[in-house]
Amino acid sequence: MSRFTEPLEIGKSYDRPILARLWGLAGFEAISRGVYTPAGQKLIILFVTREKQDCLTQYRDFLQDNVLFWEGEKGHGSDSRILQASQAGEEIHLFYRERHHSPFTYHGRTILLRCNRYTDRPSAFEFDVVLLAAALAPAETMQVAEDPADYAVISEAGMNGIDRMAVAKHRGIAQRIFRGNLLRLWSGSCAVTGVQEERVLRSGHIKPWAKSSVQEKVDHFNGLLLVPNLDALFNEGLISFRDDGRILISNHWRPDDQQRMHITPELHLREIHLESRPYLAYHRDVLFEAPCQQRSAG
Repeated sequence: MSRFTEPLEIGKSYDRPILARLWGLAGFEAISRGVYTPAGQKLIILFVTREKQDCLTQYRDFLQDNVLFWEGEKGHGSDSRILQASQAGEEIHLFYRERHHSPFTYHGRTILLRCNRYTDRPSAFEFDVVLLAAALAPAETMQVAEDPADYAVISEAGMNGIDRMAVAKHRGIAQRIFRGNLLRLWSGSCAVTGVQEERVLRSGHIKPWAKSSVQEKVDHFNGLLLVPNLDALFNEGLISFRDDGRILISNHWRPDDQQRMHITPELHLREIHLESRPYLAYHRDVLFEAPCQQRSAG
């Protein structure tokens, strides 16, 4: 075990000056960046803040259902090392806080699930941060994925050795990735109303999960982030959306109920993503106004 991780406790809070003293550093400036790689150690340490100071670059980094959604460094200096960490025998550990100028909570080791690499903007990484459960219960029977194809979306690096066991143990990883990327895509707000209370927002598939391929299941363009009433209406085929974002309302739905639920022809998607159009076309052709027995909610 590294001297950088041995004195730490999962779930405990630390600020940078305390960590500098624990690690024998001359000052905390060495760990002031978002990525710290101690010399001579097979270790990558992430310092992630969700709500950053206004004067800093506003990366969209957040924890959602034990998945870390993290935008890499603007200069891409650490991208390759993080992507190759598993093959190189390096561990990635996480310190996370909700707001700047507050202590970080130590979450322990994470594993890389996926990465979308970009050149014109920071790369988008996703990490599983629930390895602690597997480490604390080594005698527990590890569950296997119901369908190995469901894990084809996870990075090859994340499927090696104990990483593969941990990923298989925690079911629903694809759904967690899907929701987090929907929050990214819609800036954490309803695709129609702009409501920002994440606790009430529903992340639903446009083309239902049961009808989607493995890649479609985690494709965030195959999803809408909606308040509960709109999500239910969309799943039931009572509303849909045109390619230009305008709402479609079923002719078989009672007009007085439409009024009670404040559903009007003026409602529309706040943004139009070209990649979502094939999914919207599927919803209009197959689910919109379809009989209940033909529908399968996403």
